[in-house]
Amino acid sequence: MNTSRDDAPDMVAAKSSPPTEAQDVTVEELLEAISRMTASEPHVRCREGGGPLAPLATALNRLSNRLSAAPVGTEDIFGPRTLVAQSHSIMITCDTEARIRFINATFPGLSPEDVMGTSLYRWLMPDIVEPTRELVQRVLTTGEFAKIESQGVSDFGTPWLSTQLGPIKEGERIVGFTAINTDITELKHAQLRLERSNHELERFAYVASHDLHEPLRKIQSFGERLESTSAEGLGSEGRDYLERMLKAAVRMRGLIDDLLAYSRVSSTHRPFTSVDLAAIAREVLEDLSAMTERTGASVTLGELPVLEADPTQMRQLLQNLVANALKFHREGVPPVVSVRATLDPRLQRCELRVEDNGIGFEEKYTERIFNVFQRLHGRSQYEGSGIGLAICRKIAERHGGTIGARSTPGEGTTFLVSLPLRQRAAP
Repeated sequence: MNTSRDDAPDMVAAKSSPPTEAQDVTVEELLEAISRMTASEPHVRCREGGGPLAPLATALNRLSNRLSAAPVGTEDIFGPRTLVAQSHSIMITCDTEARIRFINATFPGLSPEDVMGTSLYRWLMPDIVEPTRELVQRVLTTGEFAKIESQGVSDFGTPWLSTQLGPIKEGERIVGFTAINTDITELKHAQLRLERSNHELERFAYVASHDLHEPLRKIQSFGERLESTSAEGLGSEGRDYLERMLKAAVRMRGLIDDLLAYSRVSSTHRPFTSVDLAAIAREVLEDLSAMTERTGASVTLGELPVLEADPTQMRQLLQNLVANALKFHREGVPPVVSVRATLDPRLQRCELRVEDNGIGFEEKYTERIFNVFQRLHGRSQYEGSGIGLAICRKIAERHGGTIGARSTPGEGTTFLVSLPLRQRAAP
């Protein structure tokens, strides 16, 4: 054995003074090495000296190398081989040319031999080959992990798979990649059914709201004619009824318009483009200038990023949040509103914050305020239909983001919208 190595394994020492490499190997040294190997110490090394027993010491060291490299006993039963063999996920390793080098299982009707040595892309649906190839190239180039959903092919249909890609390294060099495929067919079917159901509900809401406009317009039109031509003959009680009817019609029109706006978030939208939130915010403040002057509000804009989004919906999001802050102000206290954002370069996300000094609310109602037609205050106190914040949440979710709020009664509210700076795919 070469004793100059820093990482040399254990050396079986003689019972007297430590022997040198030049001295003959003794029977005692060999017996001690064999004893330690059989006592689950496969890494033990015997001194390779001179003498007639030296070849036995060399042979023992070779055996030690093989034993150290192979799992033994219960370590094999409870080790990674068992996990891979019994996993419900399909685990694949590929070289840099995307040739399959190992696979633990396949779809029904296929054996591992059918796919070993073939190209990974052969087993993908045509429309997902190029996106997968691009992700694989990114993994091989950067060493980062990636994830993609796709459909595979087999004699039993086209199952949906969620594939986690990762690099295989030999030292610092990337020599291939892993692909761990999880069958998400049931989940995908449930998702598609839910999406169809949601689309049908949104379409129904749009059509129903649109069709309600015409009869409502007639109610308002004839009510106004009645007021202008026959108000005197109705008497005080009749005029009161007529006034209430017209006010109810105005509220109904507002509800219908808001319901249409809510349904359009998903049913009609523009592609994602580069959007300057600072420019959008300035336009929103211009639109709300009359409300700002009426309430004596002070609105400040901080740093706002450029991100990929639907510009119309970003404008709608900011307008709803700022208008909400201006509306729910404390009596006799001018609103103070701040709009700013912070960036997380690592996650490539921004957090938009709209903060006010308004009436606030109990945080136990946070989830409720983002639901359609939910109000925490009566219509007599604050006008509105209760759809504005629901629209904000729908816009945030459509952009792969989230929305929440922190609030204290009598002190104010901060709305927090987390949005990605880049969209992974078209909506």
